Amino acid sequence: MLDHVRPRTLLVAMACAIALAAPALPQPAPPIAIGPYVQNVSANSAAICWATVSGQVTFAPPEGEAATVRSYEVHSILLRRLQPGTTYAYDILGDGSDAGKGTFTTFPEGEQPFDFIVLGDTRSRHDIHRRIVERITAETPDLVFNTGDLVSDGRDISGWETFFDINRDLMRSVPYYPVLGNHEKDSRFYFDFFTLPGNERHYSFNRGPAHFVALDIDGPEIPETNQAITKEQQERFDRYLEQYFERQLAWLQEDLAGHQDAKYVFVFFHNPLYSVRSSRVEGAKELRAKFGTIFQDQHVTAVFSGHDHYYHRAVDGGVQFVVTGGGGAPLYDTDAPQPETVKFAKVEHYLRVDVGPDAAKARVIDIDGTVIDEFEMPARVHGLPTD
Repeated sequence: MLDHVRPRTLLVAMACAIALAAPALPQPAPPIAIGPYVQNVSANSAAICWATVSGQVTFAPPEGEAATVRSYEVHSILLRRLQPGTTYAYDILGDGSDAGKGTFTTFPEGEQPFDFIVLGDTRSRHDIHRRIVERITAETPDLVFNTGDLVSDGRDISGWETFFDINRDLMRSVPYYPVLGNHEKDSRFYFDFFTLPGNERHYSFNRGPAHFVALDIDGPEIPETNQAITKEQQERFDRYLEQYFERQLAWLQEDLAGHQDAKYVFVFFHNPLYSVRSSRVEGAKELRAKFGTIFQDQHVTAVFSGHDHYYHRAVDGGVQFVVTGGGGAPLYDTDAPQPETVKFAKVEHYLRVDVGPDAAKARVIDIDGTVIDEFEMPARVHGLPTD
């Protein structure tokens, strides 16, 4: 069932095959530094990922403590021709230890009930992030979505090391679907560590009666350089970003139109369309102007965002607009309720959504396990809500 290996891993395998032409002792597998973790599960496939240390440098100032920076080689093996609705055990080491073992369950056929978790802005206050992940892991969800700002600085490898350490037990068996936030800074580490559908910036997939859509709200960033960016370069890049968003919006329109038969459509991106933080109300309005009424026109079930570090739920045109940014980052004051606002709270939290045949039921759970909000989203019939 081994169908695909990333090229850099394949080159290692080829080198080993050549070496076998001469007698040689078997070499132990490099120790696992990150993972293993499950990605991009479908009814018939799943990707198993892990990372090993490929190098490191330790440095120290004249006075003070030394620091070590590591580089990683990320391995991803895509397993195909699997059976739907089946739990598989995997072991990437085969040495009898638990270090490389995990399980995953392929998506079942038909419209079987399932659940998923949504959280966001996990970038800092790692003790808070860890407590929330421990609660999520205990719920044994089918899927997890992160609305962005997974780490404080996407170009700093230490943040990713901490992120994967906190999520080790969860991601060993549960597929994790993130979206890019502004703190990811369009880092190559994001694309190296995650194996996602489509072009990985924006993507969609189905599970049973639900269609999931992830968007890149910030777009590519200019790579870091030691030289100052000229005004002309910045203007050219701004035009490129505008065209990038237009292409993504066209893709979104086509994607939603092509899934009118889905009973539920859930959309995820970082910046919210409705903010209850006074300094961000105008920015949210500008973003709404870019999207127009596409979510209402296409009868999307819910739109999940982060960026604002609190919980907020608004309803507009029958669509639930949910901000879940309480995954660890410092909380923001909620000082500007909007006409569309239904509920808001300055609290660390996550959401659990249980998808059934007739409705999807959401519970918002704070860090202590208290349910602070509940709401129900009816199933659609041929792209229209049932009520």
